[in-house]
Formats: sequence, structure tokens, C-alpha cells
Amino acid sequence: MKKIIKSVGKSKEIIKSQPEAGQPLAERVEPIRKVGVAESEGESSRETRTKRVCMFCQNKITPMYTDLVTLRRFLTDRAKIVAKERSGVCARHQRAVAKNIKYARHLSLLPFVPKV
Repeated sequence: MKKIIKSVGKSKEIIKSQPEAGQPLAERVEPIRKVGVAESEGESSRETRTKRVCMFCQNKITPMYTDLVTLRRFLTDRAKIVAKERSGVCARHQRAVAKNIKYARHLSLLPFVPKV
């Protein structure tokens, strides 16, 4: 049985099946179904994820420009500020981290660009 597949975004939809010679009628008919990422692994992985807790909220501290060890955790090797999704802190503390990193950069405590 040959299937004609149409791509729709992330999922694929089977439009129609062409029967092969000598095949019974019951095997020729196939319902239209969506096959793709959302069905197999996308939905199930979202359900099993655990919520990450902000390290600043958990320890009840605020980011400070003088605490360079903590602020370096939120910089990449190219001295870029890490995004909120990767750092795992809440939105309020991510704004405070970014502001304190920028303040520490102006005071020459942290680099603007990495050393080559």
C-alpha cells in the first residue's frame, strides 16, 4: 500500500492510500491520522518535567554586584548573559541578575568580552 503524506507544520497527515493489486478491501481503507512529534514524544515529556526552583528564592537572597562567584554562573564562556530558560531563575531575579552583571561590568569587576 502506497501512502501519500502531506506535511502540516510539525506533524504529518496521511491523505490517502493507494491499494496494491490483490489486496483485500478491508486493508485498503485507512483512517486519516496525524503522525509527528506532538503525538509521540512532545506531550509526554512536558508532563514529566519537574519545575525548577529559583536559587535566589530558595535561599532567600538577592543578586549583588559584589558577589562575583554567583554572577559568573550566569555568564557564558563568551561573557554573554544566560537566558532565563537556561539559568533556571525566576523573572524577577533574572532582571536583577542582568542589572547587577551590567553594573559589575561598568565597575570593571566582570569583563565585557572574554580574554583571548
